[in-house]
This record gives sequence, C-alpha cells and structure tokens, in this order.
Amino acid sequence: MLSNAVAVYWLHDVDADLVGKWNLAYQQLTLEFLIFSIVVASCFLLLTWIGRVVFRLGQVTVNSRLGLFLGAAVVCLQYPAEFAVRKLITTHSSDTFLLAYLLLSPVCCAAIILLDSHKRRPATKLVGEYMAPGNPRL
Repeated sequence: MLSNAVAVYWLHDVDADLVGKWNLAYQQLTLEFLIFSIVVASCFLLLTWIGRVVFRLGQVTVNSRLGLFLGAAVVCLQYPAEFAVRKLITTHSSDTFLLAYLLLSPVCCAAIILLDSHKRRPATKLVGEYMAPGNPRL
C-alpha cells in the first residue's frame, strides 16, 4: 500500500488518462495489487501443498519467519522491478515482465520453503532397519 502511494502521489507513475485523477489511479493500483497478491498467494499455497505431498513433508512445520520474509520480498520487489523494466525497455510493454513475475515468484518461493522444510525434517530410520527380522513393527 505504501509503494502504491509512492508510485501514484510522489512519482506520478500512472497511465496517461489518469494524470490528475490521483485518487482513481491509487484505487485502480490498489485493486491491481490485491488481485496480484491473491493470485501469487494461491499459486504459492497450491505449489507448496503439492510439494509437501510429493516429498512427504506433511509433519514438518514451516518456518514462518522465512514465509513472512519471502512474502514481503515478493511484494516489495515487484514495483521497483516493473518500474525499471518500463524505463529500460521502451519498445515492449511491461505486461510480459509482470506475467513472468506472476508465474515465477510463487514457484521460487514454494521451492525455497520446500527446501527449507526438507532440511528441517527430522532424520528417519533407514528402510533396512524396518525390514530387519525380529522387528515388532513388521
């Protein structure tokens, strides 16, 4: 929300038809931010759930500080990166960058969370120990 306010009211980074209509521009940017956040969070949760099932990480607690950091990083890096792309590449629209960012950011965050969960998983016994004769678990 703060980056939206900076983009609209301070940098005046709005579409040409919204110049002078700062409140409308801020409202549209905030709605775009909300939709972006919902899509990224939904993709992240789906990918994390699939990864936890595939890698059998169901009983491992997720590092909440890492999750909060990644969520904040995705949001904080989106606007400066988009702004830089628009300034550096004038021939193409920044929509391609936004689509790539929208697809890659939840994938990268889910991979980082799954790797962290895999590292924090308690060591399990080897399969041979369970199959040993005389094991009461057989």
